[in-house]
Formats: sequence, structure tokens, C-alpha cells
Amino acid sequence: MTIQESALKLYPTLCEVEGLTEDECYHELSKILDHPTQMLIFFSLPSFVQLE
Repeated sequence: MTIQESALKLYPTLCEVEGLTEDECYHELSKILDHPTQMLIFFSLPSFVQLE
């Protein structure tokens, strides 16, 4: 998955993380997009770890 593909999938994926509010999704989106490597790592994590 390229960084561009990951960026496009990030918000919908964050919205699927159980336990995150909509405000938290926007906040995390802005943080993760600033760090492309962390964004790629995020997608490799199991869903229960993504919330943390």
C-alpha cells in the first residue's frame, strides 16, 4: 500500500475503530497524516491495538 493509498483509507479506517469518537477520529487523522511512516505502521496493527 502506498502512502497516498494509506492517506485515502485512513479516515474511514479510523471511523471503524471501536471506541473512538468522531472528534477523536479527526484529531488522530491530523496527527497521523503528519507522519507517513506511522500511518503505514497503523495499518499493520491489529484492530485492538489501533485504539491505543
